[in-house]
Parts: sequence; C-alpha cells; structure tokens
Amino acid sequence: MPKISIVVPAYNAEKTIKGTMSDLLAQTFRDYEIVLVDDGSTDTTPEICDSYREKYDNVRVLHQENGGLSNARNNGTKVAAGDYVTYVDSDDRVGQSFLERLVYAMDETGADIVSGRIIKVKEDFEPSNQDEEQYFLMEIFDKKQTISEMLTGKKIWVGACCRLIPRKWMIEEPFLEGTYYEDLSNTYRVNLKAEKTAFIDEDLYYYVMHGGSITARRKPSARQCDDYYEAIKLCAKGCADVFPDLRNDICVMISRDFMSLLLHIRRCEEKDASLKKMEKKIVRWIRRNWWRTFTNRKAPMNVRLRSLLCGINPWLYEKVYYFGIRFTGKKIE
Repeated sequence: MPKISIVVPAYNAEKTIKGTMSDLLAQTFRDYEIVLVDDGSTDTTPEICDSYREKYDNVRVLHQENGGLSNARNNGTKVAAGDYVTYVDSDDRVGQSFLERLVYAMDETGADIVSGRIIKVKEDFEPSNQDEEQYFLMEIFDKKQTISEMLTGKKIWVGACCRLIPRKWMIEEPFLEGTYYEDLSNTYRVNLKAEKTAFIDEDLYYYVMHGGSITARRKPSARQCDDYYEAIKLCAKGCADVFPDLRNDICVMISRDFMSLLLHIRRCEEKDASLKKMEKKIVRWIRRNWWRTFTNRKAPMNVRLRSLLCGINPWLYEKVYYFGIRFTGKKIE
C-alpha cells in the first residue's frame, strides 16, 4: 500500500500529459502511486495512459465516460490506495521534490494537511531540478489561521492542487459534481477538518496558463457565472458559520472573487436579465464593502488596490485590468 496517491484527471490531454507524467515519475520520494483518470477522452489520451500503466508498476489507469473534473477526481480518489492524496492536473508541472517536500513537512510538524505555494507559468515552462537537501521555510497554522490565510489568499491556495490531504477526508468531503468552481466550495470544508496545517513557503506547483483551459475561456457562459456566484456564497457562509469574527477576511475573499466574477459577466455572451441583476448586486456590494478589503493588511496589496479602484469606478477597474493583461502578456482568467 503506497503512502501517497497522486490523482491525475485527464480529458483530451494528449498534448500536455507527457510533460506532467515526466515530472511525476521523476519524484525523489518513491512510496507513491499515480492514478490516471481518463475522463472519456476522444483523442489519444486513453492510449497514452495505458502505455504508462504497462511501463510503470506504480501507475494505475481508470477509464470512464466523461463526467467532468470533479467526477474524475472523486472516482480517482475512490480507487486510490494511498493513505494521503494529492491532485495534479494533466496540463500542470511540478518539481522533482514536490512529494518529498510535502511528506517531510507532514512528518516533521504532525500537520493534518500540508499546502505549498502555486505559481502561474507560461506554456513553455520547464521545472528546474530542486535540491532535496536545500533548506526551505515552513509555517504552522491552527484551524482559524488556516481559514484566515485561505480567505485572504496570501498563502493557502483556494484549490485542489498542491495539498497533501488524508484520503479518507476527500472521501467524506468529495468535490461537488456537475458544477464549475468546485475547488472554492471544497477547499474550506476540508480545511475546517484540520486542527493543524503546514504551509511550505516555496514554489512547488506550476499552474500552466493555457488558452483552452476551462477557466481561461475568453467568453464565460451564463452557467459558469451562476456557479461561481453560488460557490462564493457557499464558501463565505461556511466560514462565517464557524468563525464569525473573521468577517473582514471573508470580505477579502468575496471582494477578490466578486471582482473576478464581474469581469466574467462583462465578457459573457449570454447576458440575460438574471446576469444583469447579479452584476448590479456585485457592484453594489463592492461599493459598500471595498474599504474592508483595502484596510485589511493581511490581504495581498494587488487585491487591496483593485478593491479600491473597483469601489470607486467598476468601469475604470475593468479598463485598467485589461490594459494590464495586454501590457504583461498574461492570458485572461
């Protein structure tokens, strides 16, 4: 029985999965398995997955009809054999000491969950070989601190990846299926189960920006906007029910995601009366609460400044945001 299971959902990933698998098979920590979940791919992804299974003893493959990202992650978790699970997307990259760092931090601190830092990279990115003997910084958070860090977004990532979690917890708290932004509604529920969380202050996971990824579509659908709005409300309520005194940190999360959702709505081609009403609600909320985010020093400076600008003039905020996208060459999220 392996200690760690890496669950890798894959849908039409023939162009990217080889890079991801190259990183995962090169891990310095060896007590692990890779569970590839072919989510009804229509390209050569199924054959690629099977080729890895035939070549490597620690690779398992699950073929299924297309059920979406959450369904693939949940089914991969169910068939996994490890005591702990981590999720890696089939188009992202990790360093060779990715697992080594996570396991060391868990063993050294006795944490229930370990998180590392995620950075966004371009499509041509290649991870450098990390020195497993190199010193790295760790921080320990209790339950309340973990939720605070997650809400403000400085350290704990709101997402499924770059975390080492007891697999039984992911069985008990599965990803919501049939919806977008499942990470937002899952992360806080799992973090609330942990009495102690370790954070590794080092780049461990590389989120590759692809123009064709779900969250990088230039024209979000009305359903994406609706799901995003519901996920934000669910996360805010869930955290407020347990820690009502984290109101200002909850405001940071809402502000950050509402500003992102506002841009989604503005780009949506299916902008009906319901979305227009949602847009007005969001703008009204930001104008009433921007100062809570702007004055919260735990929030990243870019979020604080964006909330100030959006609170003053949402139209100007949108123009400045897209100017920054064009200036830096980053892709729209």
